[in-house]
Amino acid sequence: MADTTRTISGFAWLISPLGAVHAGPAEEPLAPEEVVDAGQPGDDLLVMHRLTERDRGIPNRPEGSAFLVITGTTSPPIVREGWRVLPADFSSEFAVEGDAIRLRRGLGAISVAAPGTALEGQKVLECEFDVRD
Repeated sequence: MADTTRTISGFAWLISPLGAVHAGPAEEPLAPEEVVDAGQPGDDLLVMHRLTERDRGIPNRPEGSAFLVITGTTSPPIVREGWRVLPADFSSEFAVEGDAIRLRRGLGAISVAAPGTALEGQKVLECEFDVRD
């Protein structure tokens, strides 16, 4: 079956463990509520990609294990205890190994919808991406 590429608009987030010690690479960072709150799987969560050492162009990428998540709204993904989420930033060198995700263009920085959290008042990038399925 041939690869297909779709173009999506969404909000870019980084998810990483809070500390150096974590349960392991197989553990999913998203809380089960992420699917429940979205109604149908994929309503808000558009893409989740485990970053590798070969992925580049994300200046605020945390050390160690990290995921790039693209959502359909300015609300941050709900993560399990022991994980943190922050708005992603991209440089002109952004590239995901194998071009699985390509940044087409930035559409602007929008206020995060997370009242009462540490993310309140921050900006998240709205971007257009090509995503290979």
